[in-house]
Amino acid sequence: MLDTLQWGVTHNIPISLTLPQIGPVTISPSISYQEHWYAQKIVRSWDDTNKKLDTSVSKGLYTARQMSFGISASTRIFGTYLFKKSSSVKAIRHEIRPTISLNYQPDMNGKYFYSVQVDTTKKHFFRYSQFDGVIPGAFSEGAFGGVSFGVDNLLEMKAKDKKDTAVNATKKVKLLDGFGFSSSYNLLADSFALAPFNIYARSTLFEKININASASMDPYQVDSFGIRKNILMWKDGKIGRITGGNISMSTSFKSKPKDGKSDKDRVPVDPFMTPDEQQRQIQYARANPAEFVDFNIPWSINLSYSLTFNKSMQPTGFGGITYVTNVISSVTLGGEFSLTPKWKAGGNTSFDFNAGKMQMFTMYLTREMHCWQLAINVTPIGPWRSFSIVLNPKSGILRDLKINRTRGYSSSSY
Repeated sequence: MLDTLQWGVTHNIPISLTLPQIGPVTISPSISYQEHWYAQKIVRSWDDTNKKLDTSVSKGLYTARQMSFGISASTRIFGTYLFKKSSSVKAIRHEIRPTISLNYQPDMNGKYFYSVQVDTTKKHFFRYSQFDGVIPGAFSEGAFGGVSFGVDNLLEMKAKDKKDTAVNATKKVKLLDGFGFSSSYNLLADSFALAPFNIYARSTLFEKININASASMDPYQVDSFGIRKNILMWKDGKIGRITGGNISMSTSFKSKPKDGKSDKDRVPVDPFMTPDEQQRQIQYARANPAEFVDFNIPWSINLSYSLTFNKSMQPTGFGGITYVTNVISSVTLGGEFSLTPKWKAGGNTSFDFNAGKMQMFTMYLTREMHCWQLAINVTPIGPWRSFSIVLNPKSGILRDLKINRTRGYSSSSY
């Protein structure tokens, strides 16, 4: 286990302030410090004899750190289009939220990067970090001193409420919860100063179906082998080329709460937690639903679909390289229902359309024990199969005080 164990440690100290508004503009200075601890490093080298890229792994304790400084300015711009009084649509409002920031990040990790040959056809050289492919990941190379910018948009409609009998009753309907782009320009870079554009959109249909879409657009040209050239595609009259993206849809159905109260978040969020800590807690709750069961909801069903595509480098087998487009699509189904007022059962499964088979299936059984909660988890299908019993307090402060018994193994035939 010690020979195959991979681990890493991340320290993150973000500090940000929001100064009093200067008219319609909000100014926010910030400073951030990050440090990574690695259990190994990887060095890549070109093998001229076998015409391939070799790797060597060195184990130990290695560290890397990064700092950044910045100041940002943001504002909000509103525009409204009014319809005729006889129209069922009263108005459409467009909110624009531009953001611009000045950032500086010194080059504290250039010493970990090196160039290595990756093919024999054109003898291309790639830059790698000693910590590429190592948990928790490598910092970027080079200093950054430049401008980051982005524009977020909100589009909503005010329409007549047909369910309300009042004469002038209206309701707000969000058409697009957000759509926009972001990028940056490095004034200190001698090439590829303009970063790829991140384009995104999110919306909610019929107040039930959540849709999120994103794409990455590279503004630079590539040669016949897919290697980037320091020439903007705008010079050829093109905006850019899409290098990856994602689209996901999700919905959920649930019964009315037994006590008649409004919906509450299953996952208690500590207001003293940082946003990153809150996000990790939400991710943990999604990965361990048996520990966060709401017995006030008799039944619930969750359904989601995700499609992701990206371009990756692959060898051609003749000492060359090429770029291929990888597409991954999957659907996830989950649900839970009450067996008795104190017992609840549930499960989650995921089907991979590329592999044409079920990738994961998890079942759980939960017992409500007043201040404590018992959870039994079984994962009979998947690359990592397991069985566990967890007994923990329901209080968010004492949740880490638990009794856990787990047995797991990997499936070599999967």
